[in-house]
Amino acid sequence: MTFTACVQSVAAILLAGAASAQTVPAGWKVVTDRQKLCQVAVPADWTPDSLVKSFVVSPDKKSTVVVHGLAAGTDYKTMTDTSKKLMPPVKIFAETATKLWYEEPPTPGKNRTSWYFAIGGAQVCNAEVQFEGAGMEDTAKKIVASLGPAAK
Repeated sequence: MTFTACVQSVAAILLAGAASAQTVPAGWKVVTDRQKLCQVAVPADWTPDSLVKSFVVSPDKKSTVVVHGLAAGTDYKTMTDTSKKLMPPVKIFAETATKLWYEEPPTPGKNRTSWYFAIGGAQVCNAEVQFEGAGMEDTAKKIVASLGPAAK
């Protein structure tokens, strides 16, 4: 294999990994935390809260997402361990050294599903999405897949 072919293969692998870690569906918009460290994607018709722009609401007001970027040097494992103590998982969908995604207990009196999700690495990010009804689950999964460092 030539040097050029080797470099192209490595680049393709790295790009494939980056694409799978953060996906922005066509027609969606990107929402960043207030520090512009982390981002998620949401459907184009979702609107930010008037005070907290990183908190976004669906048109029917039944679904929300909030994204948060953590300070440089934040220890991912400590942060996720703390999150699991404060918001204990009911069901864990993914848990690796750099990704956590789980369902939180339901809020009493509310018919909402709440998912907490976080990524580690050079920039630690976390978010929470809440939604009502099974029809929103595919949208929520796309939101989870979109979490990543903010584009510079």
